[in-house]
Amino acid sequence: MTSHGSLLTGTILILMALHPGGQQSPGQPDQAASFIGKWAVTMTEPEALKGSRQTVRIWNDGGAIAASLQVGTFPPIRATGIHKDGDMLVLTISHDAKPALMENGAPIWAVISLTLDGATIRTAQMLERSQTIKRGTGTKQPE
Repeated sequence: MTSHGSLLTGTILILMALHPGGQQSPGQPDQAASFIGKWAVTMTEPEALKGSRQTVRIWNDGGAIAASLQVGTFPPIRATGIHKDGDMLVLTISHDAKPALMENGAPIWAVISLTLDGATIRTAQMLERSQTIKRGTGTKQPE
């Protein structure tokens, strides 16, 4: 495992320890204002996912931050946890997500880190049972 993988795994374990139920009150919209919007992300790593598309949406849901991840044309999956750490927004999707994030017919969890680089959003994603961190970049889209 690379140092990036170890760091992301450590972050996951810390977040899971802080929030054993897998959910957290998302926080105030002003804390994540720069992330709010619809982001079209093109995956860049690993090679098998290169060029595939995802949509990340972050919005103000009655005074709290909400987020979803949509892979291709599948239905959007609402994040079950949202955490802000400095300039990084971390989304978690638990086994309890509705609809569930599935792999080979079974629900899986995911941890998705988002950072902004000017007008570009960068993502690193770790999925349950995967030893590869998935990466991508994207831009904000009109709603």
